[in-house]
Amino acid sequence: MNKRERIMAVLRHEEPDIIPITIYTMLMPFRGYGERQLRNAGLCLVEHGFVSVYGIRTPNVKVQTTEDIASLSSSDHYACIPKQKHVVERTYSTPVGHVSEKYQWGHALYEWPFEWAIKDLPDYQTAQYIIDDTEFFPSYEEFSNAERIMGEDGIVTGMAPKSPLQSMLYELMGYNRFAIDYRIHRQEFDDLYDLFSKKQLEMYKVIADSPAEVVLTDENINGTVTSPKLFENYCIPFYKNVADILHRKDKIFMVHCDGKLKSLRDLIAKSEIDVVEAFTPPPVGDLSIEEARMAWKEKIIWANFPATVALETGRDRIERETIDILKSAAPGDRFAIGITEDIGDIKSSRYEDVVKTITNTVIKHGVYPITRP
Repeated sequence: MNKRERIMAVLRHEEPDIIPITIYTMLMPFRGYGERQLRNAGLCLVEHGFVSVYGIRTPNVKVQTTEDIASLSSSDHYACIPKQKHVVERTYSTPVGHVSEKYQWGHALYEWPFEWAIKDLPDYQTAQYIIDDTEFFPSYEEFSNAERIMGEDGIVTGMAPKSPLQSMLYELMGYNRFAIDYRIHRQEFDDLYDLFSKKQLEMYKVIADSPAEVVLTDENINGTVTSPKLFENYCIPFYKNVADILHRKDKIFMVHCDGKLKSLRDLIAKSEIDVVEAFTPPPVGDLSIEEARMAWKEKIIWANFPATVALETGRDRIERETIDILKSAAPGDRFAIGITEDIGDIKSSRYEDVVKTITNTVIKHGVYPITRP
């Protein structure tokens, strides 16, 4: 099997020759001989996040963006991951008011907000106007081109943003505002959520018509933040609606679930998610691979290699951890291993050595079917 075939075999509930070992392309910025060696050895690439399958327009909203890049040197733009922080501020002006938000780059792979658009109750009206004004349209050329470039080295996913609840929590209002409004202003909270859900389902219809076979919803599901009650009342119904849209077009529905999931284990089992992607076992997560496989018998688990092991230990421990992950997933059906987190200085020789160690260990010990000792 080539690398694309290996990944798709797992996602289609078929038998791979070897358990796929994957890495996000944005986490593999070193180029040339080292990268070519890893790809030749069997490391599969996954392109996500930077290839769109839909366009967005807000005809009646004016957006002004300012960016403070004074602290950056030219080398900090390497792979779009600056070493030092800088601030991106966006102001959205509408006929009913305006809101602004501030995002910050750090060592993370994305912008993360530190000042949210919804700061008080009156901001709900403006946020609703922006959401209602949003239109989605097909934009498939970039995706098709990315697939052509990827070839058989891996897959390109159709990327979708966070679901309405996760967007409200992380991007629109932040933890504090979210908690206050959920308890005290539930009507306004739910009205915004319902409108957001309706609009996102329009987006998923556009995605479903795209060339993408695999659709990844860019959540950060964590049971310590998204409680079982929230997950059951908001996420599960939304995921069902999304799955209905995608499954009608034979798409595979993945959700990025990289946090602690023990409290959500049984609810995830009831959900319409096809692939639990970036599942992180202990010592970072709190749910073992064995427990997850027992609970999610019809779902694919795409496990994330724990970042703390990669960051804090040497080659021997990384190799042992990789073997333990493989053995815990035996015989290996419905399973893949991915590197989906920031595991150190991406320009260092140690980073490349960590990726090489994980890759070579999976290729050596991950031949399907895996047997337990």
